[in-house]
Amino acid sequence: PLIMLRTLVFSSLLSLLLVAAAVQSNAPETRSAFCSACYRIVGGIEDGVESHEPNILKRCENLCDDLLGHLGNLAQECKDWIDKDFAKIMDKLENDWTPEQICKDYHLC
Repeated sequence: PLIMLRTLVFSSLLSLLLVAAAVQSNAPETRSAFCSACYRIVGGIEDGVESHEPNILKRCENLCDDLLGHLGNLAQECKDWIDKDFAKIMDKLENDWTPEQICKDYHLC
């Protein structure tokens, strides 16, 4: 019984390690897609602020659709993120953060 339990625990840990390795090996590809979208969206916010655009939020939501609309519900998740964190992103931009710094801070790059 003890040997079976040890074998089961070892097998479970090995399976978890294999899954973690597989996920980690795919992470850069997925991360780069989100990273690129984040740069474009945060850059769009920055451009909108500089040009005094009245509908920056709507522009960003459209970017979410354009960049992520073909990836299931990711466009909606993007819009939810923008709606939730728009003020924080604006604050960071006003404090001279770059889009790259902001996207890294959100762990998207």
